[in-house]
Amino acid sequence: MTSPVYRVTKLTRGSDLGAFDCGEPAYNEWLVQHAANAVEAGSSMVYLLLEQMNPGAQERVAGYYAICPTVVVRDDMPKSLRRGVLRAAPAWLLAKLALDRSLRGDKDHQWGAQLLREALEKIVASVDLGGGQIIVVDADNPGLIGWYSSQGFKSTGGQNLRLYMKVATARRYLEQK
Repeated sequence: MTSPVYRVTKLTRGSDLGAFDCGEPAYNEWLVQHAANAVEAGSSMVYLLLEQMNPGAQERVAGYYAICPTVVVRDDMPKSLRRGVLRAAPAWLLAKLALDRSLRGDKDHQWGAQLLREALEKIVASVDLGGGQIIVVDADNPGLIGWYSSQGFKSTGGQNLRLYMKVATARRYLEQK
Protein backbone atom coordinates (compact mmCIF):
# COMPACT_ATOMS: atom_id res chain seq x y z
CA MET A 1 0.00 0.00 0.00
CA THR A 2 1.36 3.40 -0.94
CA SER A 3 1.10 6.51 1.17
CA PRO A 4 -1.29 9.22 0.01
CA VAL A 5 0.20 12.14 -1.90
CA TYR A 6 -0.85 15.69 -1.04
CA ARG A 7 -0.60 18.96 -2.90
CA VAL A 8 -2.04 22.46 -2.63
CA THR A 9 -3.53 24.15 -5.69
CA LYS A 10 -5.80 27.05 -6.55
CA LEU A 11 -9.49 26.33 -6.79
CA THR A 12 -10.68 26.12 -10.39
CA ARG A 13 -14.15 25.68 -11.86
CA GLY A 14 -14.99 22.01 -12.10
CA SER A 15 -13.13 20.98 -8.94
CA ASP A 16 -15.01 18.18 -7.18
CA LEU A 17 -15.88 19.76 -3.82
CA GLY A 18 -18.94 17.78 -2.78
CA ALA A 19 -17.23 15.06 -0.71
CA PHE A 20 -15.43 17.53 1.57
CA ASP A 21 -16.57 17.37 5.20
CA CYS A 22 -14.81 19.30 7.94
CA GLY A 23 -17.63 18.75 10.40
CA GLU A 24 -18.80 22.38 10.21
CA PRO A 25 -21.75 22.68 7.80
CA ALA A 26 -21.15 26.40 7.20
CA TYR A 27 -17.59 25.71 5.98
CA ASN A 28 -18.68 22.78 3.83
CA GLU A 29 -21.47 24.83 2.27
CA TRP A 30 -19.24 27.86 1.67
CA LEU A 31 -16.73 25.72 -0.20
CA VAL A 32 -19.35 24.04 -2.39
CA GLN A 33 -21.73 26.95 -2.94
CA HIS A 34 -19.65 30.14 -2.73
CA ALA A 35 -15.91 29.55 -3.11
CA ALA A 36 -15.80 29.47 -6.92
CA ASN A 37 -17.93 32.62 -7.12
CA ALA A 38 -15.63 34.40 -4.65
CA VAL A 39 -12.62 33.53 -6.81
CA GLU A 40 -14.35 34.60 -10.04
CA ALA A 41 -15.50 37.87 -8.46
CA GLY A 42 -11.98 38.58 -7.23
CA SER A 43 -13.07 38.89 -3.61
CA SER A 44 -10.79 36.09 -2.42
CA MET A 45 -8.44 33.37 -3.57
CA VAL A 46 -9.18 29.81 -2.48
CA TYR A 47 -6.56 27.07 -2.25
CA LEU A 48 -7.33 23.37 -1.95
CA LEU A 49 -5.35 20.67 -0.17
CA LEU A 50 -5.79 17.68 -2.45
CA GLU A 51 -5.21 14.07 -1.43
CA GLN A 52 -4.50 11.25 -3.88
CA MET A 53 -4.67 7.83 -2.23
CA ASN A 54 -3.00 5.85 -5.04
CA PRO A 55 -1.18 6.74 -8.27
CA GLY A 56 -3.79 7.34 -10.96
CA ALA A 57 -6.63 7.65 -8.44
CA GLN A 58 -8.87 10.69 -8.40
CA GLU A 59 -7.84 13.43 -5.97
CA ARG A 60 -10.20 14.50 -3.21
CA VAL A 61 -10.34 17.78 -1.31
CA ALA A 62 -8.83 17.25 2.14
CA GLY A 63 -8.71 20.88 3.21
CA TYR A 64 -8.89 24.45 2.01
CA TYR A 65 -8.19 28.03 2.90
CA ALA A 66 -9.28 31.38 1.51
CA ILE A 67 -7.37 34.64 1.71
CA CYS A 68 -8.21 38.20 0.69
CA PRO A 69 -6.91 41.72 1.21
CA THR A 70 -8.59 43.84 3.86
CA VAL A 71 -8.05 46.90 6.04
CA VAL A 72 -7.63 46.80 9.81
CA VAL A 73 -8.33 49.70 12.15
CA ARG A 74 -5.39 50.01 14.52
CA ASP A 75 -7.57 50.81 17.55
CA ASP A 76 -9.42 47.49 17.10
CA MET A 77 -6.18 45.52 17.46
CA PRO A 78 -4.60 44.19 20.64
CA LYS A 79 -2.56 46.99 22.23
CA SER A 80 0.61 44.89 22.08
CA LEU A 81 0.48 44.91 18.25
CA ARG A 82 -0.39 48.56 17.58
CA ARG A 83 3.13 50.01 17.52
CA GLY A 84 4.21 50.99 14.00
CA VAL A 85 0.82 50.15 12.48
CA LEU A 86 -1.01 52.72 10.37
CA ARG A 87 -4.36 54.01 11.65
CA ALA A 88 -6.08 52.16 8.80
CA ALA A 89 -3.56 49.40 8.08
CA PRO A 90 -3.36 47.31 4.92
CA ALA A 91 -3.90 43.71 5.92
CA TRP A 92 -4.69 40.19 4.75
CA LEU A 93 -7.63 38.18 6.00
CA LEU A 94 -7.36 34.42 6.39
CA ALA A 95 -11.07 34.18 5.65
CA LYS A 96 -11.46 30.41 5.87
CA LEU A 97 -9.30 27.46 6.90
CA ALA A 98 -10.83 24.01 7.12
CA LEU A 99 -9.54 20.47 7.26
CA ASP A 100 -11.43 17.29 6.40
CA ARG A 101 -12.46 15.26 9.45
CA SER A 102 -10.30 12.35 8.26
CA LEU A 103 -7.10 14.38 8.78
CA ARG A 104 -7.91 15.89 12.16
CA GLY A 105 -5.94 14.76 15.17
CA ASP A 106 -2.98 13.47 13.14
CA LYS A 107 -0.18 14.29 15.58
CA ASP A 108 2.54 13.22 13.14
CA HIS A 109 1.52 15.42 10.22
CA GLN A 110 -0.35 18.22 12.04
CA TRP A 111 -2.37 19.01 8.93
CA GLY A 112 -4.03 22.09 10.40
CA ALA A 113 -0.68 23.69 11.18
CA GLN A 114 0.63 22.71 7.75
CA LEU A 115 -2.36 24.28 6.03
CA LEU A 116 -1.96 27.43 8.13
CA ARG A 117 1.73 27.55 7.21
CA GLU A 118 0.84 27.27 3.52
CA ALA A 119 -1.66 30.14 3.91
CA LEU A 120 0.89 32.32 5.71
CA GLU A 121 3.45 31.63 2.97
CA LYS A 122 0.95 32.80 0.33
CA ILE A 123 0.05 35.87 2.36
CA VAL A 124 3.69 36.86 2.97
CA ALA A 125 4.43 36.41 -0.75
CA SER A 126 1.46 38.67 -1.51
CA VAL A 127 2.70 41.24 1.00
CA ASP A 128 6.06 41.24 -0.78
CA LEU A 129 4.25 42.13 -4.02
CA GLY A 130 1.63 44.58 -2.77
CA GLY A 131 2.14 45.43 0.89
CA GLY A 132 0.38 44.73 4.14
CA GLN A 133 1.17 45.03 7.83
CA ILE A 134 -1.26 42.69 9.56
CA ILE A 135 -2.78 39.25 9.10
CA VAL A 136 -6.20 38.68 10.63
CA VAL A 137 -8.29 35.60 11.16
CA ASP A 138 -11.86 35.26 12.39
CA ALA A 139 -11.90 32.16 14.60
CA ASP A 140 -15.66 31.67 14.00
CA ASN A 141 -16.04 29.84 17.30
CA PRO A 142 -14.42 30.28 20.72
CA GLY A 143 -12.89 26.80 20.57
CA LEU A 144 -10.47 27.91 17.84
CA ILE A 145 -9.02 30.88 19.74
CA GLY A 146 -6.58 28.69 21.69
CA TRP A 147 -5.34 26.94 18.55
CA TYR A 148 -4.77 30.18 16.62
CA SER A 149 -3.13 31.72 19.70
CA SER A 150 -0.74 28.76 19.90
CA GLN A 151 0.22 29.52 16.29
CA GLY A 152 1.18 33.13 17.14
CA PHE A 153 -2.05 35.07 16.65
CA LYS A 154 -3.11 37.55 19.34
CA SER A 155 -6.64 38.00 20.61
CA THR A 156 -8.20 41.23 21.78
CA GLY A 157 -9.86 39.25 24.55
CA GLY A 158 -13.50 39.25 25.52
CA GLN A 159 -16.12 37.97 23.09
CA ASN A 160 -14.26 39.11 19.94
CA LEU A 161 -13.27 36.14 17.78
CA ARG A 162 -10.89 38.13 15.53
CA LEU A 163 -7.19 37.45 16.04
CA TYR A 164 -4.21 39.35 14.69
CA MET A 165 -0.61 38.73 13.70
CA LYS A 166 1.95 41.19 12.38
CA VAL A 167 3.46 40.21 9.05
CA ALA A 168 6.90 40.40 10.69
CA THR A 169 5.75 37.76 13.18
CA ALA A 170 4.51 35.57 10.32
CA ARG A 171 7.93 35.84 8.67
CA ARG A 172 9.62 34.67 11.89
CA TYR A 173 7.05 31.88 12.26
CA LEU A 174 7.85 30.66 8.75
CA GLU A 175 11.61 30.81 9.34
CA GLN A 176 11.56 28.66 12.48
CA LYS A 177 9.02 25.98 11.68
